[in-house]
Amino acid sequence: MLLPKWRDTLIHIWTKLMANSQEDGGVDIAGFGKIAKAIPPKVYERTADALVQAFTQLTAPITATTAGLGKYLAQKFDNMVEAEKAIATFTVEKAVNRAMVRLHREGRQLLPPPATKPLVRSIEEASRETDPLLHEMWANLIASQLTSEDAHPHFVELLSHFSSSEARILLDVHPLEDVGENNGGYISMGDFDFEAWVPKSGAEPRPWTISCALLYDLRLVAGLVPSGSEEARTTILYRTRLGTAFLKAVTQPPD
Repeated sequence: MLLPKWRDTLIHIWTKLMANSQEDGGVDIAGFGKIAKAIPPKVYERTADALVQAFTQLTAPITATTAGLGKYLAQKFDNMVEAEKAIATFTVEKAVNRAMVRLHREGRQLLPPPATKPLVRSIEEASRETDPLLHEMWANLIASQLTSEDAHPHFVELLSHFSSSEARILLDVHPLEDVGENNGGYISMGDFDFEAWVPKSGAEPRPWTISCALLYDLRLVAGLVPSGSEEARTTILYRTRLGTAFLKAVTQPPD
């Protein structure tokens, strides 16, 4: 059963996230929806035996042709605390269901991903993630690993660096072709030399934060000089090709 402290923490996270979503209009890209759903308290109500059985059944199609992966996943699962097992099972259930929908449309079957180590790490990372937005991203990344060769193993490392702040910024920026007029020329300043950023030409400046710097450093976003700007203290943040590929892997595609 979920301890009262855990339940109160999740309710607090969800309430705060929903409040922020209502203030800024939420996020909506690639079918991701206005805001991610919280992990429901009932997730934690399954018994230990039920969790083991559910996790084993969910991963069976993935591990059917790879006995070593099945044993490895089972051992990793056994080493988790009960709360982590509950979240891991919930995440894998969501990811497998999403993967099966995609594969059914394409007439394909669920098979082990080409790289199994990133899958195992994704499940481990997801089992410790209670932020609803990031949890959705982990579920979508696992689904992408089961359905697409474009889900590069490095994406696991990238997402592990994220807080919800980085996630929301990346969802809010645009690819290069959609940022509008600019002075051209890529900005090569240090990532803490900026004072503000805009998602496109003509938009209101937003404060430059460490989250912007992290996305900049990870090469998920880059900067351009805004049109009419005399100095490069304000930059247009746009999504790089790497950023777009990563975002595609961690968001749910539209129906």
